[in-house]
Amino acid sequence: MKIKSLNISILIEIIAILLIFLSLAVLSIFYSPLTNISIGNEIYGGILIVLTILFLIWTYFSKTPQKIIDMFLIIAILFLIWDMITKFSLIDTIILPPPSKVFLFYIKDYFEIGYGVLSSLVVLGIGYILAFIIAIPLGLLLSYKKRLYDFAYPLSKGLSPIPPMVYIPYAIILLPSLFLSSIFVIFIGAFWPLLLGVITGVLNIDKNTLDSAKILGLDDYTMIRKILLPGALPHIFSGAFIALIISFITLLMAEVIGSNAGIGWYLQHNAQFGEYGAIIAGMIVISILVIIITTIFDKIQKYSLRWQDI
Repeated sequence: MKIKSLNISILIEIIAILLIFLSLAVLSIFYSPLTNISIGNEIYGGILIVLTILFLIWTYFSKTPQKIIDMFLIIAILFLIWDMITKFSLIDTIILPPPSKVFLFYIKDYFEIGYGVLSSLVVLGIGYILAFIIAIPLGLLLSYKKRLYDFAYPLSKGLSPIPPMVYIPYAIILLPSLFLSSIFVIFIGAFWPLLLGVITGVLNIDKNTLDSAKILGLDDYTMIRKILLPGALPHIFSGAFIALIISFITLLMAEVIGSNAGIGWYLQHNAQFGEYGAIIAGMIVISILVIIITTIFDKIQKYSLRWQDI
């Protein structure tokens, strides 16, 4: 972003963001009480300084600085509101602890949080990838063969609305470990949106395109790979995104109900002891993970559909 391109409104927003971040950082680091929580204040102040540096670098090099500025302005306002509410005890600080106390848990529970994130990502990845590998070819086959479609599509419409949580008790009983139970439930949650996305995508392909391909005498494999899959790809990505969100929700619920590891288990474990600071710390980690993974998904989607205007 060039300096000359700055207008007054953007400049005011940048100054406001810098003032909020830096003032909160200074107050946190240099005006904190000399207690154990001062370590949390230093961590909180350090995070604010890192956010300030990241904001300046990202805004300077971004081709769309207004989006970055708007995003960081929202983050800055949320931090300011959170800080003010806890400083003036507008809400009981046991229920809503100050940022310094929340960020202290990233030092106290670094192993539990780190291991929980790794465990959750492994379970999520295996369940989602298995659903993707099975649902995509199955959906292409069902939508291409009319007899299979007439049998399977009504069945899928009847089974897909069943919440994945319903399967948790059966998965725990029938499968040998909680790890496999969590994977199975995530697989179920992701499978149906993917399958229905594929079928919907194939059904929306222009009939003239299909007729032309049949006139050329394409075999089934070529028809599926060259015609059906590219034509259904936009709807496949729509279904894949819905499946990803459902997988996140299912993962957390599965870890809360029947698991001994994962970020969902971390939230449930601390909820039992009333550690609201740890709960909020876990929620922040989950939000960051969702943002990172969905951003990667959007990049893959944009690249895969680069032939059309998204």
